[in-house]
Amino acid sequence: MTIATYTELKTEVADFAHRTDLTAKMDSFCLLAESLINKDLRCKEMETRSSESFNATFYDLPSDYLEMRALEIEYHGRRNAIRQVTPQVLDRSYSTATGSPAAFTIAAGEIEFRPGIDPTEPYTGEITYYAKVPTLTGTGTNTVLTGYPMIYLSAMMIQVYLFLQDDGEMGKWVEAYNSQVTQANKQNSAGRYVLPSIQVA
Repeated sequence: MTIATYTELKTEVADFAHRTDLTAKMDSFCLLAESLINKDLRCKEMETRSSESFNATFYDLPSDYLEMRALEIEYHGRRNAIRQVTPQVLDRSYSTATGSPAAFTIAAGEIEFRPGIDPTEPYTGEITYYAKVPTLTGTGTNTVLTGYPMIYLSAMMIQVYLFLQDDGEMGKWVEAYNSQVTQANKQNSAGRYVLPSIQVA
């Protein structure tokens, strides 16, 4: 199955549903499907790197942020990975004074550093995070659609049969969606590691 654009996806949805009267609802189905995908899928196509200048103890997360992968700050002539902890551990174990950040937590849409950052002495760094899929209703295509067309199709079909109040058909697509997402997440995790090769003399 080749689905590379939103137009092709809508055609497949209509064909699988055997309906010609859903055109006006397609954008709503797509946005709801993408909300589901953003909640469940974590694949390399959703990973984003962003260079930042950290100039405050509290730093706004990117607008498309879903989940942190890594945060690094440059000081002492090299890039340093900063440890992510829970708010409780941050409050209990790290100073509120300003200095070189050693840990961070995420709460209320912000990154909080400890020690804090003096605005007059900002740090450069980089965050790597999972980003929301760019919506097909605005872009026409994205790398998640081209890489995992069945995930998009099944997520859309769930919304179709939820709308049509057909629990039987919806259940089939929920099963297909869960299977595809589980497989994609597993492949993404496994693909991060390179096993050492064994050389035989």
